[in-house]
Order: sequence, then C-alpha cells, then structure tokens
Amino acid sequence: SPRDPECACVDSSQRGWRLLYILTAFHRCSEVLKPFLLKYLQQASRSAGAQYQGIAKACEQNLRKTLQYGGRIVPPNSMELKAMVAGRSSKRQLFLFPGGIERHVKIKTCSVALEVIEELCYEMGLHRLEAMEEYAVFLVTNGGVRAHTHSHTHTR
Repeated sequence: SPRDPECACVDSSQRGWRLLYILTAFHRCSEVLKPFLLKYLQQASRSAGAQYQGIAKACEQNLRKTLQYGGRIVPPNSMELKAMVAGRSSKRQLFLFPGGIERHVKIKTCSVALEVIEELCYEMGLHRLEAMEEYAVFLVTNGGVRAHTHSHTHTR
C-alpha cells in the first residue's frame, strides 16, 4: 500500500538506481571515485539474490562505455526519460538496407554505432573486423539525412 514504509523504501531505491542508470550514461565520474564506483557496481551486480542485480550490471556497463567513448551528447527527450524512469531502457530501432530490406535492432540508452554495425554485420554473415569497417550508419530524420557514423567512430 502507499502508506507501507517498506513499499516506499523499495520505490525510493528503484528510483535511485534508475537515476544512477541515467547518470552513468551521460557523465564520467572522477578518477578518484571511479575505482570505488566500479567496485560497488560489480559487487551489487554479482551478489546472489540481490534485488537490483540487473540494473547494477547495466549501470556498470553504462559507466564503462561512458569512460571509453564519452557520455551521451544528446540528452534524452521527455519520452525516453519517462521510459527510463519507468525502468525501460531499450527500444527496437528500425534500420533500412539498400533494396528496401528492413531490420530491427535492440538499442539501449548507451548503445554505440559500433555495436549496431557489428550486430548487423553478424546478421549478414560478416565476421571479420576489416569487413565491418566498410560499413556506416546514416541517421535519417523527417528533414532528411542528419549524420553518418562509421564503425570505427564511437559516437552515440
């Protein structure tokens, strides 16, 4: 019930983890905090029976990508932010291939172009890194082509 203190505590913890999920997608932590935060997230994601094991692992993955590639540049729009706060951190994104072929790929808050290109290349039977480097992703908006990203460019 809404008046149950234990229920309120769980809800507060969930919101805290979801906020950490968002923050780890956008901001690098300081070098001083980094080892402690990574250790905490690793312990939380490996604790048997831990209630927040899954989101702790997702936060760790977000943080590692943010440290490697930099944080997301474009902030989430209101719809994405509402979805993240509700615990939904992925969506199926449509990709168009020449010849009108359509493929859907699961995109997460911290997905990078390289991951998408690798997944699509594996689906096409291309497993060599050299072959994957020949591909790029073009973003098409209502106004036309907005940007393109090669597999070796790590933008979000």
